[in-house]
Amino acid sequence: MALLDRLELGDHVCWTVDDDDVRRDEIAAVLHEGLLAKHKVVYSGAAPETILSALARRGAEIRPALDSGQLTAATPEGSYLAGGSFDPEGTLAHWQVEKARSRAEGYRGLRVVGEMNWAQGQVPGSERLDWYEARCNTVFADGYVMGVCAYDRRLFDPVHLRRLALAHPGAAGPLLPFDPETSLRIRRTDQPYGLWLAGEADMSNRHALRSMIEEVFLTRDCEPVVTLDVTALRFADTAAARVLLNAAATLGRMHVVGCSPVLVRLLFFHGAEQIPGLLVTSGYPAED
Repeated sequence: MALLDRLELGDHVCWTVDDDDVRRDEIAAVLHEGLLAKHKVVYSGAAPETILSALARRGAEIRPALDSGQLTAATPEGSYLAGGSFDPEGTLAHWQVEKARSRAEGYRGLRVVGEMNWAQGQVPGSERLDWYEARCNTVFADGYVMGVCAYDRRLFDPVHLRRLALAHPGAAGPLLPFDPETSLRIRRTDQPYGLWLAGEADMSNRHALRSMIEEVFLTRDCEPVVTLDVTALRFADTAAARVLLNAAATLGRMHVVGCSPVLVRLLFFHGAEQIPGLLVTSGYPAED
């Protein structure tokens, strides 16, 4: 059963896995699809040679891809832990630079697969991994980067793993393929300025939603209003509604447009009418 075959650029997925053969084969499949799609492909894990061998068995031309820079395979010590510890801010800055470089080199996208098992040890900085995973969503929001964070659930405390999963908009598991319809897809928009949301916003991805809304407010420059287009949102629960309402109450003017009747009722049930500067509509506001 393919677990990660419905990924698209812009997706950021927490994948919990407990089978080494499945892990190797699924990662190789994601990377191989990236090579075929003319994406730049980056892999980080404890044993890159096993992933490269799996790629070769799929028919990928490993040496030309490595030599050209289209494919990079490194250990955590050569990527996340290059400075001897985990630096969340530095790693976020690195991905923004890597994204810009990939675009400049003419690649159609950037695929990143990181095996995160290094984080279950006593690595300095790893205690901030859930913060990093939430803030990392800003790297994906323009739809150019795809990321899979692979966590071996045999190694992580379930409570810790749950916190990490909450920071991702999408998830997959041993018997749970990634499903874009039940995950949350978040994209930045310029006209109007804000975010486009699709899929499902709920308890499972509320931290990812919160971090992206906070980020779009922090980087709005002179934009007076942040617009959330939820036309493609199939479902939102109380946790997601509270994230939206709290942002509107504390961060600035917000328009939530394209709401379903259910979401309109949910937002008003939790006090939308009491928040100055919040506009909730079931369609788009009239143009000036």
